[in-house]
Amino acid sequence: MRTTIADLISGVYDYDGHARLADRGARRYHPFSFDFDSTPMNLKDHENHWDEQVKNEHANNRAQAVERLKLEHGARHIEMIIKNTIDLGPKSMSLLSYHNILHEQARRSFVTGAYYPVLVATCSLGERILNHLVLDLRDSFKASPHYKKVYRKDSFDYWPFAVTVLMDWKVLVNGVEAGFLALSDLRNRSIHFNPDTYRSLRDDALTALHRLDKIIAKQFGYFGRQPWFIENTPGAQFIKRNYETDPFVRTYIIPRSGFVGPLYGMELTREGRWQHLDYHDYGDEELADEAFARRVRERDSKKVVSREMIEQNRKSAG
Repeated sequence: MRTTIADLISGVYDYDGHARLADRGARRYHPFSFDFDSTPMNLKDHENHWDEQVKNEHANNRAQAVERLKLEHGARHIEMIIKNTIDLGPKSMSLLSYHNILHEQARRSFVTGAYYPVLVATCSLGERILNHLVLDLRDSFKASPHYKKVYRKDSFDYWPFAVTVLMDWKVLVNGVEAGFLALSDLRNRSIHFNPDTYRSLRDDALTALHRLDKIIAKQFGYFGRQPWFIENTPGAQFIKRNYETDPFVRTYIIPRSGFVGPLYGMELTREGRWQHLDYHDYGDEELADEAFARRVRERDSKKVVSREMIEQNRKSAG
């Protein structure tokens, strides 16, 4: 019997059933669950070389962004709030995971001028991310020499050890190791008593947030040349076939992805959540990653699955 997406209870999200699909060779995992905030970009002053229409549109967007900040944080210190938001910069696109809400809370605290809570929270969140990575993934590395040192522990507060373990497991992408160690240095200088902290509080809080943002963008982001994403698929990301069994990808990315073919579509539900739409069967073709990317780039927009197409097929079948 030929098993297709239509035979699975949760379709493109029925992860346990995807190995049985007859057309598995034509599908890849497409993550579409992310956190992002571009408000700081809307608050910057216009560039003189922009034409008048662009300047006017930017002015309108900026006014709307300022009003949102007033509603969220109050108008009493709005100039400080605007400056802090601009200095903070946009929040990098990140997979939805345990860190997003806490990251957002730290950013909001910085905007309001609560710099010491921001500094402590951001350093703590860096440590929390390290702990999650080690604890969530350790059972995938039972053959590792590190496993006997970590399998009974509930937490880790010595960052260099946790970073070394994750590097040896090849979990951390390029640059994240240095980011964690830099944030660790700031943590040690700030969390433990240091009278100089009073003089550099805002700068340290901002530096901590920027370092954390870079860590999240590289490890949990979409467009940072992460090794598990297929190259040359502008505007979308798909998991390489040989990374589908990678512990980090399997734990954090695949559960937030749809298993789709090149002609998949997207639909915004009434609940405000995006979901994938796709054909039930792409046949027996086995597409290499490069061929899949080419199919996505060259796909015929008329053949991309839509809700209207699905409804028309139902009426025809009825």
